[in-house]
Amino acid sequence: MSDGDELPYWLALRRAGLGSTSFALLLAKFGSIADAWRAEPGDWRAAGVEDAYARSLARVRASFDAEQELRALERAGARALTWRDAAYPERLRQIPQSPPVLVVRGAAGPEFAEAVAVVGTRSVTPYGRQATETFCAALAELGVAIISGLARGVDAIAHRAAVERGAPTAAVLAGGIDQVYPRENAGLAERIAEVGCLVSEYPLGTPARRDYFPRRNRILSGLARAVLVVEAGEGSGALHTANWAFEQGRDVFAVPGSIFSPQSAGTNQLIRENTAKLVATPEQLCEELNLLGSGAQLPLPGARPAAAAATAAPARRCGRRPHPAAAGGRAAAHRRRRAGARQAGGEVASALSMLEIDGLVRQTGPMTYGIA
Repeated sequence: MSDGDELPYWLALRRAGLGSTSFALLLAKFGSIADAWRAEPGDWRAAGVEDAYARSLARVRASFDAEQELRALERAGARALTWRDAAYPERLRQIPQSPPVLVVRGAAGPEFAEAVAVVGTRSVTPYGRQATETFCAALAELGVAIISGLARGVDAIAHRAAVERGAPTAAVLAGGIDQVYPRENAGLAERIAEVGCLVSEYPLGTPARRDYFPRRNRILSGLARAVLVVEAGEGSGALHTANWAFEQGRDVFAVPGSIFSPQSAGTNQLIRENTAKLVATPEQLCEELNLLGSGAQLPLPGARPAAAAATAAPARRCGRRPHPAAAGGRAAAHRRRRAGARQAGGEVASALSMLEIDGLVRQTGPMTYGIA
């Protein structure tokens, strides 16, 4: 039996709620999911499957329609990848608790040569919005895929930065790919599918649930080679993604923020505990990821991903310059005067961030600062 012939049974086991541990046990016992599907419930239990999952699988088997499941995938314009498919993302295959089945819809992915997961708070500040746009524009213009979760705030900003530049991006959902949450991002989801893909480990029709979000975060980090946390408060889901990344051996980076901003409490904590490395400019991130060549600099505004890739030698460039910060207050002005030259917007933003961390200035408005 081919892997394609087995696909409905993989989908059936997922509908029954079985996860990576149960799949691994059944494959070890029966050699194929199709043979496991045809076995008796007692055999499933003997293989090590918990009783609750064995009962659920028996219920699903009594009513499961393989042809209907495949037709539903076709109508949704989706495809399903299993552990045994060559197209299953190799990075994801190697993580603990890798999802046995991925449901994917879109023009590209879910495996990308270069990918960075960008995560952060839903309650993004003007500073966080600008930082997200700046870093994601740089990555997108280099052709690096941006992985995120389609949530409000940082996630949505990160995805938009990619689609507006025609760069690949993947949204990992905490429900079926036909159950976009929040609904306000349904239009964005369609744009993502045009240049990248929507990804879920859950069957079609599965609504997003609160307890699904922490687990889907392991897929966010698993699809990427690194994670960038922009703004995250204490207890933020973005911190869960950072923890998954740390366990998976991924690099974790964080953008520093104001010590007075609740939205930056988590990111500053990651930096303080050395869980994440501080990056204040896109150049720093690209250098850490070895995306820059000798003498590289930021490209002129308006560069496209294909153009950036075509100019890889000898000086490969990374993204566009950050938007200049409208910095007010004597401390910021004094800092610029001492520098002796007009600094680029990204350098000013970086300097102000460090002054905030040191408690020397404070933010008094959107990108406006005064002496603390």
